[in-house]
Amino acid sequence: MSRGRGRPWDFGYAPVPTAAGDDDGGPLDLVVATRCPVAPGAAAAALSPRWPDVQVERVLSRAPLFWLRVRSPGEGRRAEVAAALSAAAIPVRYVASALRPSAAVAPRFDASGAAVARPEAWSARRASGGDEDDPATPGRWFLRAEGGGIGVDRRRSGRGAGMRLAVIDDDAWAVDELGLDREVLVMLDVPPRSQAHGAFMVAWAVGTRRPGGFRGVAPDASPRLYLIPKPGSCVLALPVAIVQAVSDGADVVVCAAYVEGSMSPMLDDALELAVRLGRRGRGCPVVFPTGREASSPPESLHASFSLGLGEPASDPRVFCVGPGARDDDGWFLWRDRRGRSRPFANRGPAVRWLAPGDDLACPLPPVPGAPPESERLCHAESSGASAVAAGALLLVLSQNPALRLPELDAVVTRTLVRVPPAAPASAAPFADPWDVLPGARDRDGHNAKHGYGRLHAGRACLAAGDPLALALVLLGEDDAARAWHDARARGGLARRLYSRRLARWAVRALLADPGLCHGACALARHARLVAGDARRRRAHGPGAVLRQLVVLVRGLAASRAAPARSPRVRGELAALLDRLERSATDAAAVEAIESGFGDLADALFASAAERDVVDAALRASSLAPPVA
Repeated sequence: MSRGRGRPWDFGYAPVPTAAGDDDGGPLDLVVATRCPVAPGAAAAALSPRWPDVQVERVLSRAPLFWLRVRSPGEGRRAEVAAALSAAAIPVRYVASALRPSAAVAPRFDASGAAVARPEAWSARRASGGDEDDPATPGRWFLRAEGGGIGVDRRRSGRGAGMRLAVIDDDAWAVDELGLDREVLVMLDVPPRSQAHGAFMVAWAVGTRRPGGFRGVAPDASPRLYLIPKPGSCVLALPVAIVQAVSDGADVVVCAAYVEGSMSPMLDDALELAVRLGRRGRGCPVVFPTGREASSPPESLHASFSLGLGEPASDPRVFCVGPGARDDDGWFLWRDRRGRSRPFANRGPAVRWLAPGDDLACPLPPVPGAPPESERLCHAESSGASAVAAGALLLVLSQNPALRLPELDAVVTRTLVRVPPAAPASAAPFADPWDVLPGARDRDGHNAKHGYGRLHAGRACLAAGDPLALALVLLGEDDAARAWHDARARGGLARRLYSRRLARWAVRALLADPGLCHGACALARHARLVAGDARRRRAHGPGAVLRQLVVLVRGLAASRAAPARSPRVRGELAALLDRLERSATDAAAVEAIESGFGDLADALFASAAERDVVDAALRASSLAPPVA
């Protein structure tokens, strides 16, 4: 009996067991990972005395990963294969089954001399222009801020130009509807064309290619589709596809195909390569859905709907996404024939985020050129949610391509929409109340059904590109963050304060240094408190704002936690700090900075009716000397 039963965090945590059995000792079908490139013929020569009919083929040769596949009708154990290869001076890292899953961890590899992934043969799309809103149809709710959507704001979030998406799937009918950069077959000779699952994933994330067709979350991103065999054939194709997609230069990889029960040392290697060498060494995000596997724990009549800790989606290097419902109701539930609510996804400790997975607009209309109002709805479930999440990550990275993987994680997680942990009353009656446990969240905000919350692309994009916008979003002042974004887009003083290069670096510095982030947020809170109230501003005395600015910029210039500073960033920080410090010795300059900060506060926190008047005052003010 679970000792936690009845606790607010507990639920029937018993996943579907991974397929039992082991092929060690049977006919050989193995993956041999070596520490350097090895010719298949050399490996075959080392093994042929024991296994005369052995066949060896190269599966992967991308430093630091070198994999050979060894097959023979003759029986043998993995340790015997490793010993025979080592006796021939072949440097073996590990030998693993190509067919059976395994929780074994691959030995560490040395990536110090390996090339980082660059998109050398994958063309990016330029911005298509236009920031018009997406069609306001019922099925496009997932793009909007209200009603459980991810808050895409075309004017400020953009359309994902310059980004590259890799979708890994096992079927892709209707790919002609997609504007693919390329379709890549992984361990396949013929592309599977029986279902449109893979096409849906591409379309929800990026869109279709027909003029006036479906626009996904990031319609200016460049997609590739990596097709792998159906589940059950081997555990090798998925890690090969991830390595190939990352090596090709993908900015985001999403795999929504059925991959339960496919963990292996090769997948461990592939995810480690994505984290360490992907996206020019910044780390490539890999997105998996929670899946939907029901089982009953022993001696229980309740279904568990649990994500197993040994599944690929539970790997801490993966962004595990569950499906969110419409109308801010949280986890996606569906009603059976009796009108009772049942879950549409697994839950578990590894669930990271929610993204829309309820009825989404079908991206492939039955009639080409059909108008948006004729749209059909599709149950996207956790697969569609992962595609939507991948599109959101593309938008965020397009605002700040320099974000490293932990920084991307931080900016997305800190801008989420918190989801009530308990099931909504509107979902009653439930087929089984156990289906919607747990009904509380942990102190860090995590709930096994909802993760940390629902993605909000609009907030994350604002926060990713500008340090002041980041501080304002963290305060919950989204309107002020949008006002600041718009002011910088218009030019004038707001743009002259600092360059976009420094802005992007400063976001990363604030995410890395809690003290700096607190200082920036304190200034933003001060601005909110004194906005529209000159008496409050004067009460703090002349020079108070300038002193805070000097301390903050000094901290940015000296922080050990901040990311490396390029020569241009160092130069701009030094010049900005020099000007601020010189201003502190000039009473007129101090007054100008204090007055300019007040104008900025008034502009950011003005009502919509007042903002045009205050913006005019801001353009005429002088918070600081122009930055080159």
